[in-house]
Amino acid sequence: MGSDSGAAPAGDRLSGLEDAVLGHVLSFLPADEAARAAAFSRRWRHVFAHVHTVALEEPDPPIPDYDGNWSPGYSVPVDRNAGVPAPPTANRVSAALFGRLGGAPLRALRVGFHAFSGLNAGLVDAWLSYAMGQAGEELHVDLRLRRAPVCGRRYSLRRRDGGAEDTDDEDGGGQAPAIDEWAPFPWVYDPRGGDEESDDEGDSQDDDPASPKSETAAAEDATPTPYENEYVAPRSLFSCAAPRSLRIGPCRLDLPAAVALPSLGTLHLTQVTGAVQRLVSAFPRLADLTLEACDQLAALDVPPGARLRRLALRCCHDLAAVAADSSELRAFEYRGAVPAPSFLTLRGGGRIASCKLDFCGAEATDPPELARLAGFLQLFVRAERLHLTSARLGCGAALAFPAFPALRHLELTGMVPDDDATSAVATVTTILERVPSLETLTLFFLPEPEDLEESEDLDVDDEELLDGHKLRYDRHAPLAVPDAEIPPCLRETTREINLVHYEGGLAQRTLAKFLLRNASVVGEVCGEFAQGPLWIQTRLMEEIKGWVVNKSANMMFF
Repeated sequence: MGSDSGAAPAGDRLSGLEDAVLGHVLSFLPADEAARAAAFSRRWRHVFAHVHTVALEEPDPPIPDYDGNWSPGYSVPVDRNAGVPAPPTANRVSAALFGRLGGAPLRALRVGFHAFSGLNAGLVDAWLSYAMGQAGEELHVDLRLRRAPVCGRRYSLRRRDGGAEDTDDEDGGGQAPAIDEWAPFPWVYDPRGGDEESDDEGDSQDDDPASPKSETAAAEDATPTPYENEYVAPRSLFSCAAPRSLRIGPCRLDLPAAVALPSLGTLHLTQVTGAVQRLVSAFPRLADLTLEACDQLAALDVPPGARLRRLALRCCHDLAAVAADSSELRAFEYRGAVPAPSFLTLRGGGRIASCKLDFCGAEATDPPELARLAGFLQLFVRAERLHLTSARLGCGAALAFPAFPALRHLELTGMVPDDDATSAVATVTTILERVPSLETLTLFFLPEPEDLEESEDLDVDDEELLDGHKLRYDRHAPLAVPDAEIPPCLRETTREINLVHYEGGLAQRTLAKFLLRNASVVGEVCGEFAQGPLWIQTRLMEEIKGWVVNKSANMMFF
């Protein structure tokens, strides 16, 4: 069929849009890509001035070529993808900001450093000053000065043979695990972002701006030199009416006499020292608060006027008491040791709908700690969504798990040792008996440690790493599912079961078999396998399909 001769000729309809519309479109790209797009033609040449969002992330350094001729002490690593070197991230951010002078009001500034240098502190101050001066009715600031984990605590669990030494420290297991404990290497949270086993541990701690220091040391460091990597947030940042959200860290606060951020609704502080409590108390409209690794913060009292809808406390291990109004609180997140009974005080009698609890460090095993765990979980029994992470799946102590009558979505994350199949089934069964309305169950299996991953030998080649996968399948292994009463939710309400990072270990297979063979109303099963050979993944997939009772269920595997 011939073409319509009366049809309008094809053309660049995008370039026919107004500059403000094109600038809005480019604002969804990283700033350097938006600048390249604006250089396409003369029509686009001045469009970048209308971009209202400047976002840049410092790229990761190149992966060293250990198979080549590079030696750590004699030359720089070989970059196999070497090309024209990119300008420093600080220069790119400055060019993106000052390249839009006289343009549209700035709506958002988002910058992420891989490793911040104190020499760039003056530039960062200039960016913030520009952002506040060029802001419109609202401004969102996201300034992450170091891309590194925020906590150095490992997940560790004790063997059930009773041989492990019982540690009884107040912070809930921050000490190094005993000899007969397990500590999975991939889930290490290193606050320094480097090698955890430093030759001089004290010097490494001093390099961390968020590490607790004595009063003498704090006085000595009160005025850091320009060559130190600690960034001091400028006072002008806390006296601006435009910011709606602020994410910053690591840094030190130097607040003005009067903090004036009347429109701020979201605050996210990572490894921030200084007057955190006074900063939080200054926001009358605060709705979303996140504190990460603010180690010098001992107590937090959110003012009653702030109607929080979300509160997240991650790895603030010195934090001993938190008080907040819960009348509008809908989401709560916590990561740390099992807290004391007086840790959290919620005023207002609201209902938290979504809860994420992550108990890092050693596994809770002694009765006093299990009692604290039960009391802490009791605060969230009205939740509809719960994500529970611990060293052992389900905290290894189902008796501490209270009834959640309204829970619809449950995600359990933790390790399931191969010699612990009976206990794993009993734990998950007991938990499911206390969630009668459960619709979606997700099990995320943390890997057990592997000697190859913990090796410091840099001569491990790719073939050894591939052979070191943890995916396994033994068709002759006896899957003796223990006798257990089928939880009512499996028979009546559970419609979806997800198995994430499934490795095919004996205990994992036993647990999966018990769940899938008794989930009579399940309509969707999703399996995400750990990395390994395709033929093992295929065998595990076929086995899981065979266990599903409802053969018409939608089954997906990755």
